[in-house]
Amino acid sequence: MQIDGSLLMPQMNPTNSAATGSHLIQQEGRFQAELDAAHKRLDQATKSGIMTDEQIAQRNQDIKDASIQLEALMLKMLYNDMWKTVPKDELYGDDNAMDIYRDMYHEELTKQMAMDGGIGLADFIYQQLTSTQK
Repeated sequence: MQIDGSLLMPQMNPTNSAATGSHLIQQEGRFQAELDAAHKRLDQATKSGIMTDEQIAQRNQDIKDASIQLEALMLKMLYNDMWKTVPKDELYGDDNAMDIYRDMYHEELTKQMAMDGGIGLADFIYQQLTSTQK
């Protein structure tokens, strides 16, 4: 995913398999495609000089969706780093399958958390990006 010229790639480690890495790359590709589409719509609206109420509403929804996705990504990174502090033993599982399951669980958990308000990061980003519109 490319944001403001910097490239974010998933870090591969022993618990992050190639399948998980390719899943992250696909997810980042979808996010980049959505971001590019939002930029394209914004550029088209800017070139015309006037944005209709529908275009403004769509742009604000795109900003809101991207803000939620970014918060979910940040929360997932936080969860993964916190989970690394848990000692490996039989109770929590120490195999690759459990690591993949845990990663998928954290992804869905953090998506839901971000959609339900999360830690407020998405709302803050949204307010910052839309404050100049008023």
